[in-house]
Amino acid sequence: MGNGLSMELHKWSSPAFPEKIALICTSLTDKSKRSIFHLKVNRERVLLRLAESVCDHHLVRLFHMEVAAQRDTMNYFNFLQVRVVVDDTSQQTQYKDQDYLSDLCGRKSCFYEVMRKVESSGSVETISWEFFHSYRVTLTTHIRYHVIIDCDKEMGLRAKITGPFQCEGSVLRAECLTGSPIQLVAKGKPSKAMRAFAKSEFKGKEYILFAASDHQSVNIVNTGALFHDHGNTSTYKDCNIVMQTSVEKSPSP
Repeated sequence: MGNGLSMELHKWSSPAFPEKIALICTSLTDKSKRSIFHLKVNRERVLLRLAESVCDHHLVRLFHMEVAAQRDTMNYFNFLQVRVVVDDTSQQTQYKDQDYLSDLCGRKSCFYEVMRKVESSGSVETISWEFFHSYRVTLTTHIRYHVIIDCDKEMGLRAKITGPFQCEGSVLRAECLTGSPIQLVAKGKPSKAMRAFAKSEFKGKEYILFAASDHQSVNIVNTGALFHDHGNTSTYKDCNIVMQTSVEKSPSP
């Protein structure tokens, strides 16, 4: 992206999503080079969207993640489903261990990953899902941040952003254990043009990383997903299926 960039943090809300956050990074020398991270959170659903043109290997990269929760018979919240839609321009997507997905671009200028994290305290296990994203700014530096999504049994879904940081070295997670935090002052809703860029429709591959009805992860369920933003619908033309993203638990066979 060159030596100079501007970075903006936006926070606002809507009736459907009390918490909305956007992190926008734009090259000062080429305004067409930008990365927009958009997060929307309520008690039952977290929508995470990445749209960027900073990658040296792709004109535009698009990524969507949705985490859903529902109440159980005791009226406690639990994870219901975790799904990811990745644009079909990348051939570098790695899917392994059934709860991990990552993508390093061909020129190693940008990287993201999603992973399931488990912390144990005695006999109690706490599960969360993490999204990590980094992209190269100069030949020797990059920007990185990550989001932890957990599910409180009484409050529902919560999301916490750590970063952004400026780091030396490769965009891969292990290359920078610590970095310099970038101090940002939060603004309100971003411009209409920025929101439109982040809401681009795209075709891609869908991965279901977790489904409560199965009590386990499953592999790719569709390779021709046409994603529409706002979390309203995803249309699957190749197999003639229309899925509502407000996922409900599948009935027992």
